[in-house]
Amino acid sequence: VALPRLHEFNSQALVNTVWAYAVLNYPSNFKFGTHPDLVKLLVSSVDTYNDKTLCQLHQWNLWGKERINKSLLPLDVSEHCLKVFSSTKVSQSRLQTDVARALQSIGVACKEEAILNSGYSIDLLVSINEKEIAIEVDGPSHFIGKSKKPNGKTRLKRRQIRALDNLEVISVPYWEWDAIEEMPEGDKLKGGSRYLEKLLGKVGNC
Repeated sequence: VALPRLHEFNSQALVNTVWAYAVLNYPSNFKFGTHPDLVKLLVSSVDTYNDKTLCQLHQWNLWGKERINKSLLPLDVSEHCLKVFSSTKVSQSRLQTDVARALQSIGVACKEEAILNSGYSIDLLVSINEKEIAIEVDGPSHFIGKSKKPNGKTRLKRRQIRALDNLEVISVPYWEWDAIEEMPEGDKLKGGSRYLEKLLGKVGNC
């Protein structure tokens, strides 16, 4: 995409492009991905964006805060995108409920769907030795196909939370929890508890 041809792209295509730049986080993309002409064009169409597009725009704006420690959008647009992003409804999975129950069984209190300053919602927020840790319970939709490689959306979320909310982010991938679920009924909670104690011990020295 070249700056002289920006007018050839519809607003959704432009938002998709800058969102992809935020995901990839290549320094070479930053000059174009934050060019004033591009920003002006994105802002001029903001009233036509649906909530999903506004969320993408917010994540791109966070990219600016990652790279140059300032918002790329005007204050009113930035605040509107943040409001939409942070109020997006999320559905709690059974997997997340099981992990929360296992945490409680080892005496670790957790806050579910905690909203961070960046606007991101964290599955489970815990405090270990006075250190807050974000736990993401990652089901199949967080990975590329049937692989164990996080998709772009998941990688972006983890990176931006670490950079902007200054939180350690640890993942409970579904295949590791599924292995616990295959244990005999009486051992599932114990197995999950041991798994989480080991996982949290690596980052919290508990």
